[in-house]
Amino acid sequence: MAVVKKIVSVLTTTFLVLVILLSVFIFAGKFNGGKTTLFGNELLVVLSGSMSPTFDTGSIVAIRPVPFEQIQKGDIVTFKDKDDLTVTHRVIDFVENKGKKQLVTKGDANDGKDGNPVPADKVLGKVQYWVPLIGYLIEFVRSKVGMLLFLVVPGLYIIVSQIWKLMGMIKQQEANTNNQT
Repeated sequence: MAVVKKIVSVLTTTFLVLVILLSVFIFAGKFNGGKTTLFGNELLVVLSGSMSPTFDTGSIVAIRPVPFEQIQKGDIVTFKDKDDLTVTHRVIDFVENKGKKQLVTKGDANDGKDGNPVPADKVLGKVQYWVPLIGYLIEFVRSKVGMLLFLVVPGLYIIVSQIWKLMGMIKQQEANTNNQT
């Protein structure tokens, strides 16, 4: 029984630490102009399957600004399209437009290239790495229900468990006092 209690205690503590870290991570992003960063990389949630099978919907991609000249064919970049939507696609070629080099991009799952070349000033960064499925968790935690579950429920657990321990200590103290008389 003591081993089970110890395992539950370790798992609960680990869960609470992860919840606190994730919450701090998410809230830091809210105070950072809505950008969630980790080790100098901006983390974005993939909302479409256009880059499948490289990464799927619900993944997170970490992008880092790089000089435009360092971008090569085959790199995956994140940019703002003509409608100011954030897009992450692969560079398949370069073109010259009014004497300036621009990127030709394509989603790995798409049949054709993107409609408009991407100028340097629209490139947000180059994808450094991606992690599958974590984006679903991040988006859930950003929601009202997610914040409730990830902040209120663990907070209540901590409060109730501390009251429970305090009551146990009081009972133990009373038992010790009764045994001494």
